[in-house]
Amino acid sequence: MGVLLAAPAAAQDSGWSFAVSPYLWAPGIESAVETQWGTVGVDMSTSDVLSDLDLAFMGAFEARNGRWGLIADLFYAELSQSRANPLGPLFTRGRIETSAKALSGYAGYRVSEKERLAVDALVGFRVTDLELDLSLSPGVLPGQRLGVSGTWVDPVIGVRARVAIGENWFATTLADLGGFGGDSDQTWQVLAIVGYQLDARWSVQGGWRWFSAEHELEGLDVETDFSGPLLGLTARF
Repeated sequence: MGVLLAAPAAAQDSGWSFAVSPYLWAPGIESAVETQWGTVGVDMSTSDVLSDLDLAFMGAFEARNGRWGLIADLFYAELSQSRANPLGPLFTRGRIETSAKALSGYAGYRVSEKERLAVDALVGFRVTDLELDLSLSPGVLPGQRLGVSGTWVDPVIGVRARVAIGENWFATTLADLGGFGGDSDQTWQVLAIVGYQLDARWSVQGGWRWFSAEHELEGLDVETDFSGPLLGLTARF
């Protein structure tokens, strides 16, 4: 408690300001895995996720001093879906279980700051950890089970803009692109939120997030896309 009470004064003395933002995120998922028999894909909407009570956690932390800032963004999602006859008559049912974690870190520089608009240029990295478990039920062929997993790091570049709307309302967008390793290694995300400033320290926000990762894991091309609504709270000190 003493640390929390002392934090605003310490931040003011050092010139740094900080923001912590936990979110609830309910993403749908589109996932595709190449196999020797063809590509198995699933498409799970946000309504499907909510009906199964699957939610993902995400959180962000920012430290800022003048025009410079450091941003960390983390999310975790664990979802699954099954579908009938994913490869025609070869298998009667396919099920993909997906576990994804991604940590993005940026150094930001404020390239423009006006009365109601602030724009930051971002450069950094993304560490992605992905596990997919594919189960294929017997059809013409006997049942199969494939599991792929991996952790990799991509460089990313991006931009963030915040616009003041009226006295207490604001909108923020963030977009980045990374990978640059060819068609089998790329990642991108877009975040769009609208928020309300409760007071100098607290704000609430809601919006939508899109996240995509494509990578070769254990010789198989894997593509996973998440998108869905989010709701969060920010504390500044």
